[in-house]
Amino acid sequence: MFDFTQVTMLSPQVILLICVAGGMLLLIWFATSRSGGGSLNIKMKTVGNGQHGTARWATPKEISQSYTRVLFKPKEWRKGKDLPKAQGLILGSTGKKGKVTALIDSDDVHCLMIGASGVGKTAFFLYPNLEYACASGMSYLALDTKGDLARNYGTIAKNCYGYQVSVIDLRNPTKSDGNNFLTLVNHYMDIAVKEPDNIAARAKAEKYAKILSKTIINPGGDDSSYGQNQFFYDSAEGLLTAVILLLAEFLPPREIAGEAQERRHIVSVFKLVQDILEPSTGADKGKSQFQILMSKLPSEHKARWFAGAALNTAEQAMASVLSTVLSRLNTFLDSELEQIVCFDSDMDAENFASHKSAVFLILPEEDPSKNFMAGLIIQNLSRELFAVADENGGKLKNRVVLFCDELGTMPPFDILPLFSAGRSRKLTLVPIIQSLAQLEKNYGKEGAVIIVDNTQDLRHEVAQQIA
Repeated sequence: MFDFTQVTMLSPQVILLICVAGGMLLLIWFATSRSGGGSLNIKMKTVGNGQHGTARWATPKEISQSYTRVLFKPKEWRKGKDLPKAQGLILGSTGKKGKVTALIDSDDVHCLMIGASGVGKTAFFLYPNLEYACASGMSYLALDTKGDLARNYGTIAKNCYGYQVSVIDLRNPTKSDGNNFLTLVNHYMDIAVKEPDNIAARAKAEKYAKILSKTIINPGGDDSSYGQNQFFYDSAEGLLTAVILLLAEFLPPREIAGEAQERRHIVSVFKLVQDILEPSTGADKGKSQFQILMSKLPSEHKARWFAGAALNTAEQAMASVLSTVLSRLNTFLDSELEQIVCFDSDMDAENFASHKSAVFLILPEEDPSKNFMAGLIIQNLSRELFAVADENGGKLKNRVVLFCDELGTMPPFDILPLFSAGRSRKLTLVPIIQSLAQLEKNYGKEGAVIIVDNTQDLRHEVAQQIA
């Protein structure tokens, strides 16, 4: 029989501990019952059931701290009066017609513009920003799907603001200005040939040749996708660099009707690669024309070094490298495109960055097969601008803006590094798309998130829907 007299009385401390624990359990039960359903899984709760965010409209004081206010006076600006000094993007405005004050973000930022077709991206965003870019002296490149930007603002930029203007017309290439990808390579190689001791000029020629080769061979920028074929693509970059340098150094212009006609362009690169693919005959039988050409160069010539990976591999692998280069260059074999890529432009990346310049790149909406040229031009120009900035203390002398209209309809290219590398170098990107789904389609879900996260400004135009 149990002896109740042996039960030891609980101490006051233990009783207090039990009471506190019971009180806590009671408090937890009360909190969960009041939150609904007795569950702490907030994802299961509908919005509005005790949930709220902290979003609010910015106060006038915060707006004045974030943006520079500039009276928008294009009539005065075109006469050279009261030109604004702050360089940046127009993201909004206040006031009525005739007394509009533009809100300028003058920081080192990128801006993502989203708007469906017909909401007024061109009229209410691009036109004011192009006007302000001209007035504040920023150089810019604008993608133009209809040709309206070039027609309306090309003349204004040139006649009213003193800009040097280039129109690259992929819709009507025969009426386009030239855009020779080898312009800077040729320029510095000519200096190096005239001044053999000028190591800086030769180094710049090599640098721009490597930039162009990487842009052509690897436009997507994702080396991991090549897998076991990585060697062939790396060797192809080196081989293409070598061929570009050889043409720039040893192919003089041809005189036609008393005028020097430039022959050092991307189509000549294709022709030379095609020629060196052929087998040799006679005493050199068994060797490729590529091996014979390289053997004629001094052992210390950089072109021979760049081609070393392809030169010192097996014959079949060498042929595969040459074929890789040739396949990449096939895209330039177009009688219309040759009217653009075979002729020099007065504007190169160095002039574009240091002088007031505007480039209008007209894309044919009805012929998307030529859109790859836009990505190639943007990518190559950006990399050349990075090189110019690095020689100028890490920043461009003048801010440069790339207005990439209809970016979502263009084939994907290596755009992600442009956001991180461009911001600190005074290079501003303004991608303009119709929907975020376009970014996910071209760059994948992660790539789309990276682009959105690296744009400090976001402007979303919504079309009014009438029921």
